[in-house]
Amino acid sequence: MKRQEGTALALSALMLTAILTSLIITASAESTEESSNFTTPVSADRFSPGWKDSRYVDSDNEQKDIRLYYPSAQPGEDEPIDCAWAPYPWLAFHADDGEGFDDYSWLGEGLAKAGYFVVIIGDERSGDEAYQGILDHVQLIESIGFINLTGNPNRGPAGAQGCIDMDHWGVSGHGRGAGLAMAVSSYWGAVFNSGQYEPPRALFGVGLDIDDIGENIQAIGLANPAHSLFLTGTVDNVAPINEHVKPLLQQWNGGWQLLEVVGANHVQYEDDQSFLDNLFDGDATMSESEQQQHAINKITPFLDLTLKGEDEIWYAASSRENDPDQPSDGNSYLSENLDANQLYLVDLEETLLDAPAGRYAPVVFYDHQTNNTVLSAGWSEGNFSDMWALDLNDTAEWESTGSGPNSIGTNTFASDGIASGLMVGQSHTGEPTMWSWNGYSTSWTPYSEGVRPPGMSSQAMVWDSGSQRYISYGGQEADSGNYTNETWAFNPGNAVWQNLSAVNSPRGISDPAMFFSEGWNRTILFGGYDSGKNLSNETWMFNGETNTWSKLSLPGSFPTGRAGMATAIDREEQVAYIFGGIARNQFDSGIDYSNELWKLDLAQLTWTEMPSWGIDAMWLSGMTVDKSNNKLVLFGGVNDDVFDQTWLYDLTEEEWELHASSSAITSTDVIHISATVSERDLDSPPSSLEINCRVVGQSSWTGGNWNAVNDTATCDLSPFSLEPGFHTAEMKVSNDGQQASVKITFERANAPPQLENPMPYFIIDEEGELIINASELATDVDGHELRFIDNEFTFSPLNEGDSEPELNYILQNDRRAVKLVDLADWTERRGDTWYTICGEIRDESTPGNPPARVPFCFELMHQSIDDPFVVLEHPTFTMTEDQNSTIFDLAQYVTDEELDAVAIHWDTQLDYYDMNSDSYGTNIIVTGIKEEADSVSPYTSSVMVEPTEHWHGEEEISFCMHHYEGGNTLANANCVWLNVTFIVTPVADPPLFNISQITLQEDTIKDVLLSEIVWDPDGEELNITLESGETNITLEFWHEQLRISPQPDWFGRAIAWTLIATDGTESIRQPMRIIVEEVDDETIVEWQRPVDIIENMTSLRLDISDVDNDGPWLIEYSWNDGDWKGITPSCAEESVNRFECQADLLAHELSYGDHKLNLRVNDGTSTSEESTYWVEKADPNDTGLSSGGSTSGLSGLAFIIAGVFLLLGGGALILTMMKRNENT
Repeated sequence: MKRQEGTALALSALMLTAILTSLIITASAESTEESSNFTTPVSADRFSPGWKDSRYVDSDNEQKDIRLYYPSAQPGEDEPIDCAWAPYPWLAFHADDGEGFDDYSWLGEGLAKAGYFVVIIGDERSGDEAYQGILDHVQLIESIGFINLTGNPNRGPAGAQGCIDMDHWGVSGHGRGAGLAMAVSSYWGAVFNSGQYEPPRALFGVGLDIDDIGENIQAIGLANPAHSLFLTGTVDNVAPINEHVKPLLQQWNGGWQLLEVVGANHVQYEDDQSFLDNLFDGDATMSESEQQQHAINKITPFLDLTLKGEDEIWYAASSRENDPDQPSDGNSYLSENLDANQLYLVDLEETLLDAPAGRYAPVVFYDHQTNNTVLSAGWSEGNFSDMWALDLNDTAEWESTGSGPNSIGTNTFASDGIASGLMVGQSHTGEPTMWSWNGYSTSWTPYSEGVRPPGMSSQAMVWDSGSQRYISYGGQEADSGNYTNETWAFNPGNAVWQNLSAVNSPRGISDPAMFFSEGWNRTILFGGYDSGKNLSNETWMFNGETNTWSKLSLPGSFPTGRAGMATAIDREEQVAYIFGGIARNQFDSGIDYSNELWKLDLAQLTWTEMPSWGIDAMWLSGMTVDKSNNKLVLFGGVNDDVFDQTWLYDLTEEEWELHASSSAITSTDVIHISATVSERDLDSPPSSLEINCRVVGQSSWTGGNWNAVNDTATCDLSPFSLEPGFHTAEMKVSNDGQQASVKITFERANAPPQLENPMPYFIIDEEGELIINASELATDVDGHELRFIDNEFTFSPLNEGDSEPELNYILQNDRRAVKLVDLADWTERRGDTWYTICGEIRDESTPGNPPARVPFCFELMHQSIDDPFVVLEHPTFTMTEDQNSTIFDLAQYVTDEELDAVAIHWDTQLDYYDMNSDSYGTNIIVTGIKEEADSVSPYTSSVMVEPTEHWHGEEEISFCMHHYEGGNTLANANCVWLNVTFIVTPVADPPLFNISQITLQEDTIKDVLLSEIVWDPDGEELNITLESGETNITLEFWHEQLRISPQPDWFGRAIAWTLIATDGTESIRQPMRIIVEEVDDETIVEWQRPVDIIENMTSLRLDISDVDNDGPWLIEYSWNDGDWKGITPSCAEESVNRFECQADLLAHELSYGDHKLNLRVNDGTSTSEESTYWVEKADPNDTGLSSGGSTSGLSGLAFIIAGVFLLLGGGALILTMMKRNENT
């Protein structure tokens, strides 16, 4: 129980670590389905076993020794791998406790012979560390993947690049090593559930020992086909069946098959057992070789079933002929539980479109007899025997043209550029490996084998037009796998190969590029890689006359080291092209797939890199030059995927365009998936299967159809909502818990732009410009930006007989717009002319999803214009000061190409031209310019100008000169501004008086600036003097001013004063009229106090002083602040301007008592100051009034005195009482 708890803790910690690691590696990977791209099984002894010791770094970052076993042409250590039936599934086999990787040569060699790549791992993990082995396998995957990617001979066998099937691998072991394999397979899906690593799909063990893992292990997310195999001997005393494998399998939730091998023990699954090994194990009745061979005979069919998808061999090995549900084995007790197996196989039945299937190393060449590009051969899960033709001048689509060579996968081809070609390669079937192309009959013919170069795979070959033979160099030998450096020649006349025994040959290489330079009469070789997978960037030249190679040192830039490039040659221009390949990264010296395009001038021997955007990086593509269209045609290739695309490279525009894809569909097509379904246990699928399909990551599952008659599943999906680019469609087949799936990659083709319907038309003026956006002519359903394609515009007249367009164009805004520039400059108006403008628009799609092009044409109306006037001269006119109005004709200073009449037009730019006053500014008076013509005064080119009085100087005036059509009409055209300068010269002027009369008021003094009174138009200094006049007013100069001082109280007019102004030449006398305006002087009143009212009357006495002798005067009075009233006094003159006046004022309405009397005098102009008095109206019946009013005053005083005494007495009384209170 403690072991199980420790195991659980170890597994939990491991899963946490792995999950965190997986999150770092990827956060969005899809769960991995089983790939149906299986390698075909071979016979058990098809290959010889090669082996090599290597190392890998485990999850603890420690170097661990491993041994690799692999298919080879020759047995032995470090022999090259034989990739004839590659790629090979690989297997990790773990040794038992205490054993090493050299104890299982029987298993490594036996499986290598049957086409498996086997990794033997020594005893490295034990106890709870067995679960750490899950992470070890991540490192192992990366190590084997590195060998597969690079073919590094220091890590793996020579020639291993691309020869290992990384999609199909398994884990296995012996004893505790089998327990470790069980843990890895069972828990892989729990630790790596995001699919960043392909899971192990095969599990087998011999002598399974569960001491490290316990019996309660459970499979979590076991990968398809979820089937395992276990062999344990009946006399195995190390890991007895009933204590180890059976308890585990009875509760394990995976599918399994158990062979209890009769008479087999534990240690005979090892090589060279020791005495102690046998001492603790049971006595076997089978020999070691019998026991090991029996295991190989069972394990190989099992692996063919799980890793190669082949069930017939496994069916026979299980003796299921009579009843598939009753398997048996002549040497074993066989038991199984297949309920959890996932043995369905789904194979795609057809591609989406009728086009060449994706492949690499195809033969692509240009047939000069048909002007077609021809496609044949190639490789992808097998070779091709089809043939296709592409005519870019006709349908521009691939068309099947029959059968091609049926035996060659990897190959090379060379054409003579006329009608013949030679293809050579390597065959796995013994069929012809050399074929001749006949362009006249468009057919292939096989050659007999005979003597031939040893390097018949991945060599380079050219047609030597000088010696009329084919030259072949390098390549990989079919038997040894070595890279040769031999140079051979093939004579097509007698079909004989000859070894040229060339001198100073380059090293042995594979997949170089080779061309023939007719100017040099030499063969040029570039690139390739050697047996160590070292990439070459060397350029060599072969002299066919002396059979000598020489290394070249070329000027300028050149490609980095690379191999597997697509090549093409333009014989007419003597230019060669290479594309892609695997190349040395110029920045970090790593190896990457390339999408570079280079051009080699075969005459100058210089390299030039060409723009190469939008196309995928790949190698082993096929390429040729289509001379009739001046384009490169490229098909196929491979990186992580095999490509089925056809690309065109426009050599003029220097850009790639995706022309077609065998898996490309448009938004209106249907994604149709058709697949056959079978079971790996040879049972037919049930009559009813559940079929579901989806576009991975884009849509939910959609139900499909199952046809039980022909075991076919179909699905139809719509691509309408998908973004342009590559997608994966998946079909899932399921029934009763078992399921399988298949995926197909397709391209949602970039929908071409849709032209506007109807197409708009545009208008351009003579000598004008017009900007047209691509978005005005078309729309893009995918939302991509639209751009014009350069060098594609044509201009032509719409109607026959019209003049040819004189247009230029300039692309703007990164080709999103085009600016049309009209170059026509007609000297007469011709009316409107229609042109047709044609070109091409493309959409700007995303990288890897190249643009689509669409041609367009639209109509353009060319509109003649009234050419603007041109200023011949900006004139200057001279006038004299105070000159009368003068007429100037401005027509002679402007002109236009049509020699139109001209008129002056009022324009708002004349912002200080006053139409109402018909004047221009303050210095120049302009007349005759009209805003609108009338029948009386039409437009004119003349203008009347008059300087303002006494002004001289210089003034520039701009006139709007306009086309005049006569009468009252101005043409609809713009002004040309004529700048006219008027110079007004001065004349001698006498001084001028501005003021001859000055007015001021009586009793004031006024100062007036002399400069305001008189000035000199010429700006000369003036001398001003006075001639005296009347005595009642004084004029004098004071501080540059004229001071006027009238006598006091005087007013009137003075006209006797005169000012004389002299400028040194002339004197001007100016009589001055001085007007002093009268001012009303104040009336002064002196009142005598009025007497009290007696008998309703009081008398008023006053003296009036009035300088102005105003009058008659009016006394104004009011009682008790009431309304004012008036009374006229009687007055007598006492002295000059002084009068004595009196008046009697009646007071009947007043009551008896005191009254307030307000008094003032009005002289007819103004009133005097107010005076106020108190008067009493006495009651005549009151006797106390006999004394004339004094009694009332005394009686009041008496009352006051009495009150004072009363107060004093009261105060004394209060003090007396306060003191009395103190005493008491």
